[in-house]
Amino acid sequence: MAKIQMAEPKDADLIYRHLMKVSGQTNNLSYSQKDIHKYLDEIKISDQMHDANATVFFAAFENEEIVGLAQLSRRNLPRYINRGDLAVSVDQDFWNQGIGSTLMEQVIDWAANDWKLHGIYLDVISGNLHAINLYKKYGFKIIGDLPLLMTVSGRDIAGKLMFKEIVH
Repeated sequence: MAKIQMAEPKDADLIYRHLMKVSGQTNNLSYSQKDIHKYLDEIKISDQMHDANATVFFAAFENEEIVGLAQLSRRNLPRYINRGDLAVSVDQDFWNQGIGSTLMEQVIDWAANDWKLHGIYLDVISGNLHAINLYKKYGFKIIGDLPLLMTVSGRDIAGKLMFKEIVH
């Protein structure tokens, strides 16, 4: 089983490699390999990680590679400080091994106990039932339809907006 832990700035190159790999495996993510190559690099990822009040990454490590990643972020503005936004990705070679579930548990625990968030948002492609079911398992509810979540290869893709309330 993969080892789950909070990623550190020194892991930025592993995060970049993970994002490049998983973005080539599925169109369910908000970025393509081309997007990652153009807009992200190890320095930008590392810079994000230096403000642990704004972004945290939980990574699933297997043989010193990242095979799963959850990114929780929030805006450091007083009016937004109690809400977070979540993105999760798991290497296709490691699907159905509980990695997504363990990442969800870690992120929700961090959100509730460290950041004291009141809620977490995420968006997901409408047809990605595997992910939707995972999120529902952890208390996320569909709160809206997104007629246009993203455009993939010139085709508009609909999505769902999901939310989990965190009660303290």
